[in-house]
Amino acid sequence: MKNKRLLAVGVILLVTVALIAGINVMYRDKIAAGIVELTAGDKKVSITLDDITAGEVKGVRVNGKGEEIEVEGEGILLGTLLNNKGFKAYNKVTVISDDSYFAEVSYDEIIAGTEAYIMEDEGEVRLVVFGDSNSKRSVSNVKQIVVE
Repeated sequence: MKNKRLLAVGVILLVTVALIAGINVMYRDKIAAGIVELTAGDKKVSITLDDITAGEVKGVRVNGKGEEIEVEGEGILLGTLLNNKGFKAYNKVTVISDDSYFAEVSYDEIIAGTEAYIMEDEGEVRLVVFGDSNSKRSVSNVKQIVVE
């Protein structure tokens, strides 16, 4: 009898999580491919692929297994992009993907020359932090950059 109750509770929890996930996907803001929303407080700016394809970028990033992956393409330093769009004073930048995955880059890292790039990736936008041992700061399908 106890096992049946546990099974019933487990099924109810699973269905609840599935419903919440479905609602999240349905009502999440839809941002077109290749467009990134850059926000700081009330200020919002849309960034297109043209804004980020400023120059050739080459480097090495580390994946979750610790393997080095060579990256090459068009992009712009995150700090340069922010400066070009009028964002000069901030503490950190949070880069968010279409599935709500996110990574943070601090102002101190940006001004210290950390190679954090916003790049074009097959029609989408990607954050790449070269030489970073934290592979979690490689974010694909970027849809939002929040400046705080």
